[in-house]
Amino acid sequence: MAKRYFKRNRKLPFKFQIPDWLRAARDVVSQFTIPLIVFQIIRTILFPSGIDFMIILILLILHFCFSYEVL
Repeated sequence: MAKRYFKRNRKLPFKFQIPDWLRAARDVVSQFTIPLIVFQIIRTILFPSGIDFMIILILLILHFCFSYEVL
């Protein structure tokens, strides 16, 4: 009897499904994060500044969010 009340629904709810164009944009951005991170690291080594570290941090956060499908 308890199984009937606590049964999991295997389909994702409608609010978690994203449109195809947004999924495509997310895939394109996720492909460009690694080259941008490498470029930014080289630029930071050659010309370090505070804004460079912020850009690297933002790019790393974006990369991990795309890798673990948080976004």
